[in-house]
Amino acid sequence: MKKLVLLVAIFAVLLNISCNKEDFLDQPLTGRQQLDDYFSTEENSVNFVNGIYKKVNGESWWQAIFPRQINDMATDDNWSGNTLQPRPDITGIAAYNVFPGSTYFNSFWENHYIGITRANISIERIPDVEMDEDLKQRLLGEAKFLRAFFYFDLVRSFGGVPIVTTYTELLEPAINDKVRASVEEVYQLIEADLLSAAEALPFKSQYASQDLGRATKGAAQSLLAKVYLTQEKWSQAQTMANNVMMSGEYSLEPDFADIYNVENHHGVESIFEIGYINNPLYNEIGGQLSITNGSRGDQGWGWGSPTSDLENAFLSEGDNIRLRSTIIKHGEPVYGDPDVTEFNGMPSENKSGRTNRKTYVPVAQRPVPYERGQIPLQDIHLRYADVILMHAEASYFVGDENAAKASMQLVRDRVELSTDMSLTGTALRDAIWKERRLELALEHERLFDLRRQKINGVPRIALIMGPNGSFVHYNTEVSTDPFETSNLNEPQDKGVFFDPSAHLLWPIPPEEIQLSRGNIVQNPGY
Repeated sequence: MKKLVLLVAIFAVLLNISCNKEDFLDQPLTGRQQLDDYFSTEENSVNFVNGIYKKVNGESWWQAIFPRQINDMATDDNWSGNTLQPRPDITGIAAYNVFPGSTYFNSFWENHYIGITRANISIERIPDVEMDEDLKQRLLGEAKFLRAFFYFDLVRSFGGVPIVTTYTELLEPAINDKVRASVEEVYQLIEADLLSAAEALPFKSQYASQDLGRATKGAAQSLLAKVYLTQEKWSQAQTMANNVMMSGEYSLEPDFADIYNVENHHGVESIFEIGYINNPLYNEIGGQLSITNGSRGDQGWGWGSPTSDLENAFLSEGDNIRLRSTIIKHGEPVYGDPDVTEFNGMPSENKSGRTNRKTYVPVAQRPVPYERGQIPLQDIHLRYADVILMHAEASYFVGDENAAKASMQLVRDRVELSTDMSLTGTALRDAIWKERRLELALEHERLFDLRRQKINGVPRIALIMGPNGSFVHYNTEVSTDPFETSNLNEPQDKGVFFDPSAHLLWPIPPEEIQLSRGNIVQNPGY
C-alpha cells in the first residue's frame, strides 16, 4: 500500500498545486490545507468529481481499457490476435501462461486506486462545501458509484484487495501496514456504496443533455444487480434488475447495429457509458479500442481477434443479425459500411482474420486523422439487454422459470429469433448463458461470466480451458477454420495451460507486494 501514498502526488497536478512531490509527501498537513482551499466552491467540486470519470477507462489506452480487452483474449471469444508482434505480457495472459509482472496488471491496479482515491477525496470533502444541497448529494452519489465500480473491477480481477475509504488515511504511517481485505468485505463496501448512490442519484431522464454520461439511479441499480449476480445472491439480483426494467428509463434499440453506432451516444439502451469526441488539438479525448482492436489491414493494431468458436455459436443459433454486427471476416463485406465490400483482415498477421465489428467505425464516419485517442465511438459499460439477461438468469436460479424465459424472449425478439418456451431445468440455464455470450460478445463480460457461472460447482472457465477443455479440444481436434489452422504463430492449443487452482484470479502485481513489504500476499499459484 506504500504505492497508494504516492498517489497524493497525482492531486498536486489535478489541483494545480505547484510543489515538489517529495516535499508534498513530507508535509501532509500542507496537503490537507490545500484541499481545504480547493474544495471551497461548487464549481471546483463538480470539476473534481469529473476527474474521477477519467479513470473508468484510464487516461490512455494501456491503463484500463486494454487490460479489459486482454480479459476477452483469455476466453473462448478471442485470440490475442496479433501474430506479427507477439508480446509475452499479452499473449501469455491470453494463453494462461501468465506473466505476473505484466504492465497491464500493474497499470490496471494503479489506475483503479487512483480513481478510488479521487472518489474518497470527493466523499470526504464535498459535504463541507457550501453549495446547492441536491447537487451535493448527486456528486456524492456519483463518487460512491464510481468507487464501487473500481472496487468491483478489482475484486473480480484479483480477489480481496486492500480497502481504503478516506483520503486522510493515505497520509498516516499505518497505510504502509494495510493488508488485503476479504472478498466478502470488499463486496460489503461495494453494495453499501451502490445502495447509497441509488438513493442519491437522479434518473437518466432527469439529466440535462450536457450531463448525460454521469452516473444515474439506473446505473447504480444495474451495477448492483451484477454485483449480486456475481455473488449468487439470486433473489436480490432479480429484484434489482427488475427495478431497472420497471423504471421506464430504458429500452432495447430496435436495431441491434445501432447500439455501437458512432452517432448514437447515450442511446435508449445505454445505462452507463463513457462518451468520446475527437479534436486533433488535444490528445486522448477519443476512444482507443477501434485502433487497438482494429485489423492490421485497416490502420489497427490487431489485438483481440474473434474466434471461429464464437462465430459458430452465432451460426448454431441462426443468429445472423447479431453475428454481422459483432464479427467482421477477412474477404467479406463489412455490414453497415458500403465503402468496404472486401475487408482486409490481414490473416497473415492476424490469428483468425476476424475483427470486432462493435469497435469498428465505418469509413465515412471516421475522423481525420483516424488514430488512437481520437475515435468518437462510445464505450458502453452497462446496457439494458445486459440487465434483462441478468434478470433472466437470476429468475432461473430462484425457480421462476417463466420470468426467466420471458426476459430471454425480450432480447431474442429484437434479433428475430424464436424462443423455446418449453425449456426447463439445465437446458433453460444453458440457453440463458448462451444468450449472454451472443448478446454481449466482445464487450468484456465473457471472462467474468465464465468464472462465476458453475456447473456442479465447477466454474465454466475450467470446463472450457485447460488440457481437457472444450475450447482446446475444438481448436486442436475439430476446427478446420482456414485462417486459424494456417496461422500457427499463435498456438492452436491456447488455454491448455489453464489451472483452476490459480487462474480464477489474476496475480497481484509483484511491485505492489514489494512496496507493501510483503503485507499484501500474492494469490495462490503465482
